[in-house]
Amino acid sequence: MRAGRPAVRRAPALRSASWPGRVVLGALVLVAALLVPAAPASAAVPDSFVVKGSGFGHGVGMPQYGAFQMAREGYSASSILRHYYTDAAPSDRTTPLQVSVQVFGPDPYAFAGYGDTTDTTTITVTGGWWRLVDGGVQIESGPPGTLRATASDGDIVVQGDGRTFRRDDLTLEWSGTRHWKSTAARAVVSIAGAHGTYRHGRMFLSEIDGVPNISNQLRLNSEYLYGIAEMPSSWGATGGQEALRAQAIVARSYAVLKAADWKPACDCHLVDDVRDQQFSGWKKEAEPTYGTYWRAAVNATWTSSQNGRVLTYGGVPVAAHYYSSSGGRTANSEDVWSSVIPYERSVSDPFSKRAPGNSYASWTRVMSQSRAQDLFGLGNVKWIRVTDRYSSGQARTLTASSALGVVRTITGKADYIRATVGRHTYAGSLPAAWISDVVERY
Repeated sequence: MRAGRPAVRRAPALRSASWPGRVVLGALVLVAALLVPAAPASAAVPDSFVVKGSGFGHGVGMPQYGAFQMAREGYSASSILRHYYTDAAPSDRTTPLQVSVQVFGPDPYAFAGYGDTTDTTTITVTGGWWRLVDGGVQIESGPPGTLRATASDGDIVVQGDGRTFRRDDLTLEWSGTRHWKSTAARAVVSIAGAHGTYRHGRMFLSEIDGVPNISNQLRLNSEYLYGIAEMPSSWGATGGQEALRAQAIVARSYAVLKAADWKPACDCHLVDDVRDQQFSGWKKEAEPTYGTYWRAAVNATWTSSQNGRVLTYGGVPVAAHYYSSSGGRTANSEDVWSSVIPYERSVSDPFSKRAPGNSYASWTRVMSQSRAQDLFGLGNVKWIRVTDRYSSGQARTLTASSALGVVRTITGKADYIRATVGRHTYAGSLPAAWISDVVERY
């Protein structure tokens, strides 16, 4: 509760104007009352602060909800990409045939909280047969069932169909693929601890850092892109098919560049989550009702196994960043991170906020008084304001004042502001750095 102004005790009423001494005394009492010190400043500070904002994500490149709304308003995939990526354009290019995606194993990027750490996992094959291959030679096959893969003293140990195999590496193939029994029943593979399920390609199994490492080798233009789970397939049914095509193009662009960077730390080009791109394989492609929309979007952006549409800048394929939604304007790359990326400039984005289903068109997060004190290094916090912004509208500087007028600020790149302020909220994170206001709550 907000403390009220200190009560001022009224001077006693004068009984008679004939007592000059009493008049003087009364005046002195009144002055003394007016000089009573204010209540302690801490009593006037808010209990907490409500952080108001919009958008979700870093803000660089294409906001997916913005692309969705542009598609709904009649824009083509090419127009969407040209709008969000300055001076860039989609173009057909020769692409690598294959890409390898780590679906289980240790983290090759050294990001805390990612990667698998257990020494054992299971691989389940349903709907068809499987076989193990060593050096191009089949060493075992079996009906639908579960295999156990264990990392042991530098080897990968696979147990299945009553037998155990220990090798430096092994290949798992299954029926209904290009690699084995292409016209037979189509098997689907799932791996305990992995993000998705897998119907295409084949799996390479090895041991890395005491963990089973499993990578899925796939055709880049089709099989890999079919499994990219970065945009809702259902958007295709509600006017967003061109947004799906735009997403397929930027996802391919990213994969093409990554295909030139083999990582021994994972025996792969990419990992299957947000460190690169979210890949869930058959789980995405075979979505009930809507999976066909995403597959159609991918198919519309490639002409052969080694020719597909990518985003280019200066005629060269580029890695294009994307995220969920903006707060009204996208960001310059250097305002969020550090490097200037010439095709990722701040542009107007009125589309994200009016896209249907965007639950982050506006949001609130709550920060306690004690966490605000910790954030700004103040004994108490009276108010918090956004005092400087980037051209995107994202917060650059937040200023806070104590009840006694001591002022402190925090300033930095938009991603720093997002992470730092977010850690001090009850939720533990902030959807984006588009902070519109911070309101006191008593």
